[in-house]
Amino acid sequence: MSEKYDVVVVGGGPAGLSVAYFLADKGYTVVVLERGLEPGSKNVFGGRVYSYPLDKYFPGWRRDAPIERWVRREMLSILCRENMASIGYQLSRKPDGHDSFTVFLSRLLKWMASKVEEKNVLLASNVRVDEILFRDGVACGVRAGEDKIEAEYVVIAEGANTLLLEKHGLRGRPSPRDIAVGVKEVVRVGREKINERFGLGDEEGLAQFLISPVFGGGFIYTMKEYVSVGVVYRLSFNNHVEGKDVIEELRMHPEISKLLEGGVPVEYSAHIIREGGYKDLMSKPYGKGYVVVGDAAGLILNTGFTVRGVDLAIESGRLAAEAITKTSPGEELSIYMDLLRRSGIIDALKKFKNVPKILSNQRIYVEYPDLICKLLDNIYSVDEFPETLNESLKKAVKGKTSIIRLLLDLLMTVRSL
Repeated sequence: MSEKYDVVVVGGGPAGLSVAYFLADKGYTVVVLERGLEPGSKNVFGGRVYSYPLDKYFPGWRRDAPIERWVRREMLSILCRENMASIGYQLSRKPDGHDSFTVFLSRLLKWMASKVEEKNVLLASNVRVDEILFRDGVACGVRAGEDKIEAEYVVIAEGANTLLLEKHGLRGRPSPRDIAVGVKEVVRVGREKINERFGLGDEEGLAQFLISPVFGGGFIYTMKEYVSVGVVYRLSFNNHVEGKDVIEELRMHPEISKLLEGGVPVEYSAHIIREGGYKDLMSKPYGKGYVVVGDAAGLILNTGFTVRGVDLAIESGRLAAEAITKTSPGEELSIYMDLLRRSGIIDALKKFKNVPKILSNQRIYVEYPDLICKLLDNIYSVDEFPETLNESLKKAVKGKTSIIRLLLDLLMTVRSL
C-alpha cells in the first residue's frame, strides 16, 4: 500500500504534533505516525511544562488544557541518610507566559492531538516506522512494515531514542557518559493531604529537585490528587542499578515517606534521557527533504536548576514548519538551523554547555550531600562549647575531601550555572 502527503511526521510527541499543527494551518496535508497506542503513551517525563509557547501559539489554551497545578513553590533539597536540607522559594503569580504548570504529558499530548485533528491532520497510532525512504539523496517518505507513505517532506520527531536516525547514519549513538535513565512513579495521595503536607492551595503546585548520594538527581511534582516522584541516574555511575530499586530507595527515605504516607502507587515508567547538552545537539538537524525536531535533535536544556524539553520541542516544531514553508521540495532545509539560531535556542544551549560536565562530577552526588548534612548537623547540634562556622566546616570536610578541591568544584559550578 502506498499513500502520498505533503508531510509525514514520525512521532506524536510535543515536537511532532507542533509541526503538524503549524503546517496544517498553512494548508499542507500532514500525517503523524505514532508508535504508541495514542500520542503520549510512549512519552515519559517528570511533570512540569513551561507555559510560554502555549501562550504564544494556542489561543485560549488555559481554559481547556489538562492543567494539574500552577507551580508556586520551588525547592532544592539534599537528602542524607535520614535528614534533608532544603532551600525553598515561594513564587508570586506571574504574568501569562512566564510561569509553569504540572501536567500528565499523556493528557497534554491528547489535548494537543485534538487541536491537530481539528485542522484535518491524520493521526495514525500503533505504527512503527522502519526506515526513511530516499530518492536520489532526497527524503521522499517512510516505510512502516509493508506500507510506504510518500511525502514531499519528512519530519523526524522520534524522541531521545533515535534508532531511526542512527539506522540511516544521520545521528551517532550517544556515549554511555551522556546517557541517563529517568524513572518515575506516580502515587495517589489525595488533594487535601497534598495541600496539607506540602503547604499548598488547591491550584498551587510544588516543583522539588533532589540531590542524593544514593541515586544522584531526583524530583517531586505535585498534581491535583497525585504526587510524581522520580530519579535520574547516569549509567556511567550506576550501570548495575535497577530502576525500581532506586525509586524504592527514594520513597522509603524518612522525609519523603512522610509526604507519601498512605499513598497508592498507580504508575511506574522509565525512559532513556540524553544528557550531553550542547555537545549532543545535532550539528546538522536537516537535509534534503527532512528535518529533525525536539529531543531527537538534542534540543533539551538543563540549566542545573531547571530542565526544559517540552517547550523547546513545541518551539522547534514551529520553526521546522516555518522552514518547510520556505523551502521547495527536494531542497536542503538549511534555513531550519538559521531559524533555531535566530530564536535564541542555540545560544541558550551554548550558554549552559558546561552543565553536563558539572552534573557528571560524582562528588556532587556522593561526597558533598553528606558533607553539607554533616556541616548543618555540627552547626545546629548545640552543646556546652559551640563551634565556629570554620571549625564546623573543617570537621565536616575531614576525611571527605580537601578545602581546595571543594573550592575548585564550587568555582566551576558557579561559572557553569
